[in-house]
Order: sequence, then structure tokens, then C-alpha cells
Amino acid sequence: MIEITADTAADYLRHAGRVESSEPIEVRELAGGVSNVVLLVTLPARGERWVLKQARDRLRVQEDWRCSVERIWREVEVLRICGPLLAQTPGAESRQTLYGPCVPDVLWEDRENYLFAMTAAPREHCTWKSMLLGEWDNKSLFIAVAAGRLLGRLHAGTWRSEAIARQLADRTFFDQLRLDPYYRFTAGVHADRAGQLQQLARSVLSHRLCLVHGDFSPKNLLVWPGHVMLIDCEVGHFGDPAFDLGFFLTHLVAKWTHAPDHRHLLHRAARWFWLAYREELAPVVSSDEIADLQRRMMLNLAGCLLARADGKSPLEYLTDAERHAIRTLGREWLVTPPDRLTAED
Repeated sequence: MIEITADTAADYLRHAGRVESSEPIEVRELAGGVSNVVLLVTLPARGERWVLKQARDRLRVQEDWRCSVERIWREVEVLRICGPLLAQTPGAESRQTLYGPCVPDVLWEDRENYLFAMTAAPREHCTWKSMLLGEWDNKSLFIAVAAGRLLGRLHAGTWRSEAIARQLADRTFFDQLRLDPYYRFTAGVHADRAGQLQQLARSVLSHRLCLVHGDFSPKNLLVWPGHVMLIDCEVGHFGDPAFDLGFFLTHLVAKWTHAPDHRHLLHRAARWFWLAYREELAPVVSSDEIADLQRRMMLNLAGCLLARADGKSPLEYLTDAERHAIRTLGREWLVTPPDRLTAED
């Protein structure tokens, strides 16, 4: 495998015949990921922007954390499933959103070098994570609704789908990049919560219900006027939607711990997210199943809170005091989880 960098990408693209030898190319590395090299390619003569993504077998974190580069093809597969699902028009006016959901389009693949190209978000985009960590803007409440609609549409659109279950049956990458470094590793740090964390991992594996993104978080939601784009699908699989929900809500809880002045609004964003998600699911999922999903969601929220304090991928923006706060909450909720997200649900 030829490893592509910002310095070598232009030569690679010319040699591979993806661009003309004389065509100007601008390349820069995109920040934020730990498991891949992600490059933004601008082709001024065409007015096009691509993202090149190539897998690496060792993740850029303090702990030794590895995963096969074959996972890059799972991302391509999941993107191609998600695109048509998100392109469908909602059937009810009440389910419209100010931010239309989408994923990047896959442009081409290089199987030999574990690399693919996809469309890039426009220049004016930002991540929802950067918005939440910056000055609070009430439009984040509407982004929360859009996020709930987006995730709900993916889950509802694949609920108990035999075809998707067969296509995404292998959960190796999800296990290596989520269950093991989050739940099992953290069980080794918190011996008195090891039983609950190990049981949580088993519960996630035992529920096979729909397409699960596996990395559904504010950093993977790119926002620009009228649009929210979901990226980073390499741990997608057919499994338990409760993991996506708990994983996502962990970020909102961590951020209201980090920014207590915005706690009320972040709490409202979490609630609006859940209500929008639940509305998308309701036409295809029974009320009993949704209630059970909510129970498992809260357990995964607890497990992910503890993992983002003491797992292999701790949240980088938390102070020691804030890390202690989410650690305490995670430990408590693993034993006695709340019935629901808020008293108003």
C-alpha cells in the first residue's frame, strides 16, 4: 500500500490518471480524525473539491489501538446505503427540518491502496462540535432536530431489513474500534463496574435491529445553511441503535458539563434530538420496542460517559474536574440508569 500524504497526493492523483499532468491541484490535510489520513483536494480549473480518505492500521492515540485497513470499504458500503435513505422526502409536513440531511457521494475507489474519494462539503461548512464548543447559537436546537431526523431515518429505513442485515453482518470493525476500546478497556480501569460494562457490550451485540453508524457525534455532522452532512461511516454495521443514541447523547452531556452556562439549552437540544428521532421511528417500530430502546440508550449513555473519561479515546476538551464529573455520572447511571432523558419526555 502506498501511503498518501498532503505532500504526495498531487503526484499520486496525476500518476493514477485522476487529473491531467498539467492540472493545478491544492491539497491540505483535514484535522479531527485519529484513524485515517483525510485530505482535501481542490481542483481550481474544474471548480471541484474532493476528500481523499485512506485508512491506517494504527490509530493516533496514546494507547496502542489498531484496526485492519479493510474497514475503509465498510465506510464506502455504508455511504452508498445511507445516500438513498436520506434522499427520500419525509411524508409528513411536521417532519420537515431546516437542515436537509445528506452524506458525501463516493466518487471513486482505489482498492489496492485502501483509499477512496468523495464529495466535499462547501467551504462555509463547520462541524456541529465546533459550534457547540464556541459561542452558543440557538440554531443548534434546530440542528439537534435535524440530527434526530437524520439518525431516525437511517434506523427506521433499515429496521429489521434482512438484506441490510446480510450486507453489514460483520461487526469486527465496530468491535475493534468501539466495544473493545470503550466498554471492555474501561472495564479494566473500573473493576467495580466491570460486570456492568461487560454486560453492556454483550447487550449491544445481542440486538441486531438496523443500520448503526457507530460514530454518530457532533464532530461528524458538517453544517452549512440548509444542510447537515453525516461523515465517518467506517464502523457502520447492522446492530443495536441504542449504541448510536447513547454515543451521541454522551457528547451533549459532556458539553453541558464543560459549559454549565449553556446547560439548559444543551439539555433542551438533547431532548429535541430524542423527540425528533422518536417521531421518525414511530411509524415502523412499536411503542414497546421504543421504550426498550430508550432503556438501552440510557445504559449506553452511561457506558460511553465512563469511556470518554477513562477509555482509549477520552474527550480532549475536558478539564480534570469535568472528566471527574462525567466519570461520576457514568458510574452512577451504570448501576441505576434514569428511566428517560428528561422528566418532560
